[in-house]
Amino acid sequence: MTVKKRHIALIIIITLITGAAFSAFMTTFFQRGYVEISAKEYAALEYMYQKYEKLEQLTSFIEANYYKDVDLSDLQLGTYRGLFFGLEDMYSYYMTADEYEALSVSMSSEFQGIGITFTHDGQNRLVIISTIDDSPAEKTGLLPGDIILMVDDVAYTASEMDAAGAHMRGTPGTNVKLTISRDGELKEFVITRANIVKQSVKAEMMENNIAYIRISTFEDNTGEDFHKELRSLEMNNVGGMIIDIRNNGGGVVGAGEIVADLLLPECTIVHLVDNSGRKTTSTSDRNATTIPYVLLINGETASTSEILAAAVKDNGGGKLVGTRTFGKGVVQHIKALDDGSGDAIKLTTMQYLSPDGNVIHEKGVEPDYVVELIDGDDRDYQLERATALLLMAQ
Repeated sequence: MTVKKRHIALIIIITLITGAAFSAFMTTFFQRGYVEISAKEYAALEYMYQKYEKLEQLTSFIEANYYKDVDLSDLQLGTYRGLFFGLEDMYSYYMTADEYEALSVSMSSEFQGIGITFTHDGQNRLVIISTIDDSPAEKTGLLPGDIILMVDDVAYTASEMDAAGAHMRGTPGTNVKLTISRDGELKEFVITRANIVKQSVKAEMMENNIAYIRISTFEDNTGEDFHKELRSLEMNNVGGMIIDIRNNGGGVVGAGEIVADLLLPECTIVHLVDNSGRKTTSTSDRNATTIPYVLLINGETASTSEILAAAVKDNGGGKLVGTRTFGKGVVQHIKALDDGSGDAIKLTTMQYLSPDGNVIHEKGVEPDYVVELIDGDDRDYQLERATALLLMAQ
């Protein structure tokens, strides 16, 4: 049928030239299964044939020669995944319906699991970005930077990130074993799953009338929760505050913009740029807190957290203390397919630039004061430096 369609246009031309034989030919034409199409439709068919001819040839060869029976649906899924793999972008990938559901669950404010945020690095490995405060993962001893090798003795790679996440979730009270690599040493952790409620903003008072606010992730309600804590601190006339976004892997961009708006006067927060160069700029209004503040950042401060850090730095807000941030300066769009399969895609659609137009992706944000933590030393030198800066400003 494909070969027949490729010759339709030529047949029609010949038929029109013969004239007298036209009526007799058309009868034969339809009896033999030919279909008349427009030149535009023919051009589209020709394009599709040329574009996917090699794929069809490879599929047919595998089906005819592979030593075991082949499930065509598996080949198709591999093709879809490979299409995104060709982008060489660790943040863009194809998801099955189960993987999409698992991702949706992990993005909710309450779920059942162990309480980690993880991503994949440039070496096809799964790496923990952060642990949720008071979660089973934190209590068991998992740390940012740990490389996840296996879950219940099943190995997972970067392309199976969502499947790994689904495996770690489960009924509260049940156990899951993680095999991780830490500084080249293999370790095993048996963790009891629990009901995880994300409380992304926590505040407490320290000495010298200084408040400490920890933002562990950016959820839909993070901006509102931060606003409540900030107003409470303002009413109590605190002398300064330390905002800790270390090990914060990001999240909802809008939530980070709200926090930046509360901290900064009228200014640019971030520029979002798409593949056509079209720029969308987010700005802050004139209202801003008068409480002096310092931001704590480190190598696991990523994505939306970097939007906040860059906005504060470029606009001369509070000082940044710690180490250079992770460098994830791109934004993804998640779209469910409308073919009824339940599958979905996650695609990088924009990159963001700092207010001054600086690229963040794969570069990160440099702190105003570089302060390293020392392995094996429990002292938080970054927190101490931030405290000292605020005391000097009082």
